[in-house]
Amino acid sequence: MAKKTIYFDTACGFSVTAVTENGKLTDCRFAADDGAPAVGNIYKGRVANILEGMQAAFVDCGLGRNCYLSAEDLAYGTEGGVSALKEGDEIMVQIVKAPCGKKGAKVTQRLSFVGKALIYLPNTEFVGISHNIEDGELRNSLIFAANRARKKNEGLVIRNSAPFCKYEQISEELAFLRKIYERTAEAFKSAAAPALLFADFTAPVRAMRDFTEHDVAKIVAGNAEQYGELKELLQIMPGGRKIKVELHRGRRNLLEEAGILGQIAEACSPRVELGDGAYLIIERTEALTSIDVNTGGFTGGDSLEYTVYQTNLAAAREIARQIKLRGTGGLFVADFIDMDEPAHRKALCDELDKALKSDRTPYRVLPMSDFGLVEFTRKRSDAELSAFVLRPCPACGCGEDFSDEFYALLISGEALKLLDEGAEGVCAELRPEAAVRLKNRGIPADEIRRRFPSAEIFLLPDATKKSRELTCRSIGRGCAPPTGAFRI
Repeated sequence: MAKKTIYFDTACGFSVTAVTENGKLTDCRFAADDGAPAVGNIYKGRVANILEGMQAAFVDCGLGRNCYLSAEDLAYGTEGGVSALKEGDEIMVQIVKAPCGKKGAKVTQRLSFVGKALIYLPNTEFVGISHNIEDGELRNSLIFAANRARKKNEGLVIRNSAPFCKYEQISEELAFLRKIYERTAEAFKSAAAPALLFADFTAPVRAMRDFTEHDVAKIVAGNAEQYGELKELLQIMPGGRKIKVELHRGRRNLLEEAGILGQIAEACSPRVELGDGAYLIIERTEALTSIDVNTGGFTGGDSLEYTVYQTNLAAAREIARQIKLRGTGGLFVADFIDMDEPAHRKALCDELDKALKSDRTPYRVLPMSDFGLVEFTRKRSDAELSAFVLRPCPACGCGEDFSDEFYALLISGEALKLLDEGAEGVCAELRPEAAVRLKNRGIPADEIRRRFPSAEIFLLPDATKKSRELTCRSIGRGCAPPTGAFRI
């Protein structure tokens, strides 16, 4: 199995975590540094209204949009479903799904605190274990140890990395997670609703608790603060001292230099190239995500059946990578190219199942139908990548354009590259409405001048540019700015 390279950086007000395997982006997460709601955060909320017919309640957590609490996410032991709640009740809830589109966050009263080896479940009589730990004797031993370690009314889930940890490390982690809950419960008593009680850990901590030393080839930090945090984290993480950590010292943008920014943009495009002319079309609708597989200009060898089979196998692997990278969940319908051989049809579904399994996110794949369609599901656990990268196009209202933040990242990456190559100034050409918004917000000037204090940066509104189209060019010092451009 190919080992991963993990990149951490902060840019334009966001913490970025990117994971690559053999240079191909497999995971990317953005976390706002402005206190925006994140999965794992715990709030003291106030019940705003109750929908008996839907067996759900909406909770005001101070996030702008009320959060959704279903009956199945009520605290264990709650009798009568949502009827046990009344408007105005103050309750402790945790975000399990981030806000998406017009929907508020989904919350639960069944709290969980995630560590490296354990998930701690207060007020829950339960012991579980990762299905990735397959050895029966080891599973029984770990479950026995967990039952001995937990107290009454506590639950534990044993994570995939637990077998690599020493007993002392697991014991210390349990004590740490238990202490976090106790402090959160104390904060609940005195806080005035709505209020944030607990914010999930920083991006490096959240990312590294999902990996072991067997997964990671090296880590690259984009700034000294994250580098220091990672060095300290790896000293106490099981096997962490074996992982190489590098500090990016160049003046260029780390994500641009590693080729990650371009891959992020491609991951939010409907069309995905498979190579040799074959491609995918991925389209999201309200009900499901449809995926169409096309051979394009790929002709392969003499056998049409073999050509189609090989294209479909490559498509299955890329589909799994794309939906993980995009963070897409729900129902999927993939229209593969028709194949006559039953063995090929089964092998294709097996390949898709194998590719999805490496994601660790719950999924289910059905056999291929007579029409060559494969239906599968994937649980959505994080905010979709497009929530950061895209925004509704202001020109037509139907399409999508890059968000201000992603435009700023792209301009910063291209500008720093040009300045590092000797340019004295940079002019970015993009759609007028996007240029005006960036000018008013002052981004990405601060990001660029942090490395090149005397650089001149201009934005040029260009009505001929299409959505998601951007051009950056160098200009000499003292040269007149392009007509219509404004300095930022």
